Amino acid sequence: MNQDENSPWQYKPDGKTASANLPDDNGSESKTKSRASSQLISWQAAEFIEHQHSSSWYAALIAGTALLAALVYLATKDIFAAGTIIVVGVIVGVFAGHKPGQVQYEISESGLSVNGKNYPYSAFKSFAVLREGNLSSVNLFPLKRFMPPVSAYFEPGEEPKIVDALGNHLPYEDRKMDGIDRLSRRLRL
Repeated sequence: MNQDENSPWQYKPDGKTASANLPDDNGSESKTKSRASSQLISWQAAEFIEHQHSSSWYAALIAGTALLAALVYLATKDIFAAGTIIVVGVIVGVFAGHKPGQVQYEISESGLSVNGKNYPYSAFKSFAVLREGNLSSVNLFPLKRFMPPVSAYFEPGEEPKIVDALGNHLPYEDRKMDGIDRLSRRLRL
């Protein structure tokens, strides 16, 4: 069999390996498509928006939790329900004091990657951009009913390229914050 020396394909008779030496933009040959060429956008941002809480905020949380637990106990005489309210108040206080970590985000042809965990576009029906303070977030809304949305925070200057990249794969949906987001924003959680 005569092989064309100008052909980018190399035939391997074992049938296991075939490779292509395709010219790239510079005219030089490359054996494989690099990971960087399939990556569209990469950035690093906080995992959530941090709110500073004063000691009076924590005092209000303690007073509100104690008052609610006392009212529930007086109404139901159930120590378990009152104890549960106190535990939830402690959990809210601990999470409110938690500092956000830095997260690596990547948008590629296959999906959104958050700290190396890939979320394929096929698992989502649409995306929306929510703006809050000095960070904005893009939220991907899943097709599965009980799967939570996936959020990725970014600086406002990066919004156009992120929206364009996601818009190539998912439809944009204009959404407002849901009730829980509005409540946590008011409470500055």
